Parts: sequence; structure tokens; C-alpha cells
Amino acid sequence: MVSVIGQTVIITYFVLSMITVIEYINVKTNGICNNYMRKHEWLQIFIAAFLGLIPGCLGSYSLVSLYTHDVVSFGALVANLIATTGDEAFFMYALMPKTALLVNGILLALAVAVGYGVNFVAKHKRNTCGQEKHFELHEADHVHKTNDFSRGDFTLKKLSFHRAVMLVSIVVFMTLLLTGVIEDNHHDNGSLTTIELGFHHSGGDGDVHESKTIDWVTVTFAIISLFSLFIVLTVPEHFLDHHLWNHVIKKHFVKVFLWTLFALSAIYIMNFYLDVERFVTGNYFYVLLVAVAIGVIPESGPHLIFISLYLSGTIPLPILLANSIVQDGHGAIPLFAENKKDFFIVKGLKLVIALVIGMFFC
Repeated sequence: MVSVIGQTVIITYFVLSMITVIEYINVKTNGICNNYMRKHEWLQIFIAAFLGLIPGCLGSYSLVSLYTHDVVSFGALVANLIATTGDEAFFMYALMPKTALLVNGILLALAVAVGYGVNFVAKHKRNTCGQEKHFELHEADHVHKTNDFSRGDFTLKKLSFHRAVMLVSIVVFMTLLLTGVIEDNHHDNGSLTTIELGFHHSGGDGDVHESKTIDWVTVTFAIISLFSLFIVLTVPEHFLDHHLWNHVIKKHFVKVFLWTLFALSAIYIMNFYLDVERFVTGNYFYVLLVAVAIGVIPESGPHLIFISLYLSGTIPLPILLANSIVQDGHGAIPLFAENKKDFFIVKGLKLVIALVIGMFFC
């Protein structure tokens, strides 16, 4: 359960960081970026789908944040969560690159087509999915074009309580992450988010192999943390209080943290008592049902069994594809925290699509 709490902290921190970055960009550009995205739904679908293709869950976290703030449409959300395969993408590219390209190509085409289809069907129901418009611009935003820090009146004596809390939180999180006190459990699932680089040199005793590892998940979190730190250090008090504290912290922190903790705890208990591999046996239809059922789990790990079974020749490609369509790694957990209704709608839609495709190719 310690790893569950650590994972909850990491997911919550990243989601809040992405909302912070989006708030900052929205205010700095006077809402141009977000308004452009809102007005061009055709562009949203492509951006959402390509974000989903990024190995890991970070692209989906970002898109979910945009959706829950009414920047992108429901079709864009569906496209993103169809295209993503979470950490399983690292495994597929490493172990079967040609198949990985084929699967992701199919997912991309399917994501774009379904995304456009969803928007066409629900074109008059944009705001009926429960999202709220939180990325707002205030009159004071265009007044504070220069920040407190650049005017030279940002000092420790004038450090507000809210700014101090956020600064300390970011520094503590970065310290815990970089020192390994809390770590992303993607490593526990054996995913290839850590890339090994090999170096050879000749010594007196022959060739010696040295290796270094680059953990791209940790690097990404570090970059985002530094950007968040920059934002908290430099923005004026109005932005800090109204956009970050009243919006990001008050409206999202508790909800995202508690529901993420609940979801991950339930998954942890289920994985502890359920032997997934034991159930993946039998005829094609039964295995297809199991594949899409396992795909509903918002977790990276259980789906790896289908990659292993495909590599061993136990299951055909349509089974792997069906599981890939339904599953989205950790990407949908923030959506579950913010809007459980939409979470189940998306999962249900993907499940139906996966079953249809799986049965068509059986």
C-alpha cells in the first residue's frame, strides 16, 4: 500500500502541475491558445490522438486536464484515450517494433475516426458531459503584465502564505522523487520507461561494459516541476491566489487525490487476489471478453499479459488490438477523479468498439 500512496501523490502532483501550466499559458496569451483549440475541433482530434500515442500516460494526463476545463471536446477525449496504450507502448516498441507501429497506426486511424464521429453525434451537446469552465481570465490579469519578481518587490519578507506552501510542496516533491523515496510504480511493472545506454572501452583486462540509465518519466516530472517552480516564483499575487490557490488547489487537489487513492487501492487489492493469467485461457470469444474486461482496468501492468501471450503465439493480433483499444494505462484515472460519468461512458464506448473489431476479425 505504500507504493499506492506514492503513486497517488505522483499522479495528483502531475495533474495539478499540468493544470497550473495550462492556467499560466492561458493568462499569458490572453486565452488565445485555449480559444483557438475550442474553435477548431478538427485540430483537437489530431492533437488529442497524437498525445495519446506518446508512450506512457503523460499525454493523456494533459488532454484530460484540457477536457475537464472545457478546452477540448468529448470527441477529443475519446480519441486520446483510444490512441493511448500507456506504458505497454514501451514494451511493444522494444519487443515487437513492427507490430507496435501497426497497432499504433490502427489506433491512430480509429481514434481520429471515432473522435470525429463522437463530435458529429454530440455536436449540440458540448457542455452536457459535466466539465466546468475554470480557465477564466480576470480584469486584473491584463494589468499585471510584469510579475512581482521582475519588479524587484518579491522578497522573503513579503512571501505570502499561499506562495510559501506551494513553493515548499514543489521542492519537497522534487526531493522525494529524485531521491527515490517515492517512485513511479511503472518500474514495478517492468516497463521500459528506463532506457539503458551502453558504453564500451578497452582496458587492460579486455573490453569493459559500462551502462547508465535515463529514467524518462523522472526527467519529465523534473522538467514539469521546474516549470511549476518558476511559475509559483514569478507570478503576481492575483494569479497565485485566484488561479492557482482558489482553482488548482481548492477545486482539484482533494478530489483528485482521494479518488485516485481509491482507484489505485481497489486495483491493488484486485491484483493481489486475482491471477489474471489463469483466466486468459479457452476459446477465442472467451479470451476476447477477458481481454476487453481487463482493458477496463485503469492501470499499467495487467495488460502486459496480452503482449506476452501474443509474442508466444497464444493469441492472435485482434485480441491484442482489442485490449489496446479499451485500456489506457493510468491515463483515465484523473478523469475518474473529476468526472466518473464520463469515465464510464468512454470506457463503455471503447469496450463496444473493441468487441466489434475483435469479433469482425475472429
